[in-house]
Amino acid sequence: MTGRLGRAQITAGITSAATALVPQDSKGRRWLAYNGSAALTGHGALWLTTGNPMGAEPLMAAAVHSVPNCGAFVITCAVAYGGWKVGGFLRGLPGLLGLAARPAAALGAAFWGQGTAPLITDVMAATEPWSSMLLPLIAAGALAGVCWWALESRTAAWRAPVRWVARIPLATLALGVGLYAPGGAL
Repeated sequence: MTGRLGRAQITAGITSAATALVPQDSKGRRWLAYNGSAALTGHGALWLTTGNPMGAEPLMAAAVHSVPNCGAFVITCAVAYGGWKVGGFLRGLPGLLGLAARPAAALGAAFWGQGTAPLITDVMAATEPWSSMLLPLIAAGALAGVCWWALESRTAAWRAPVRWVARIPLATLALGVGLYAPGGAL
């Protein structure tokens, strides 16, 4: 029995040898290769489709110009939901008033929310140096949240190639913000 290694000793030897061969920062390198290749693939696809090496720059400008309308849409949805909830307190009214309270409150609040785009534009003009630097980051943050919710969170248990393809929009967005957003200098 002397000279023979047990199963635990063999496993420990293999683990220590493998740990010595693999650099300790390989996890960071794998993450960078995974996300970097996805970002470069998406950026290359934008370059090929637009013919512009700065393919994400017009998209970033369009996203920034749509912030007042998108903000008005978010405010409209929020106040319509709030109007629906507040209208629930009026359900006890007699007759048709009780039935129409919730839809009328939601509709009235939504009509008010639709008119907030000029207010958002005025706030952007009043805070000019900061709004021009931060709005690309806000718009990209909202788009990144949508990309994560629609793709990343749903493909977490899928196979690696499919997860990589689903990562391309989010990684491309992050690369585009880093390269083209004026707020990226912050």
